Amino acid sequence: MITLSLQHVFDDKFLKAMTTLIIHPANSDQDTAIRVFLDALHVEYKTGGEMAETEYLNSSPALVEQLNTAMDEEKRGEGKKISLDEIWK
Repeated sequence: MITLSLQHVFDDKFLKAMTTLIIHPANSDQDTAIRVFLDALHVEYKTGGEMAETEYLNSSPALVEQLNTAMDEEKRGEGKKISLDEIWK
């Protein structure tokens, strides 16, 4: 994952607007191509290293709370089973 934060510039003045682009290359070739492209344009970017899915999910306190609530509901028998066919309707 590559995260870019871009400040918008118009008439040599910085606006108080920023766009964040999160790029998910499908493979190492795409990752390399994106980095080469950004380097060629002299675009600064930061990489945060790889993060395991569980670590990513636990990085948001709000998401952790939702996950804990859902697990508590399941323990109390309040969960609902959904088939794959129902998910993709």
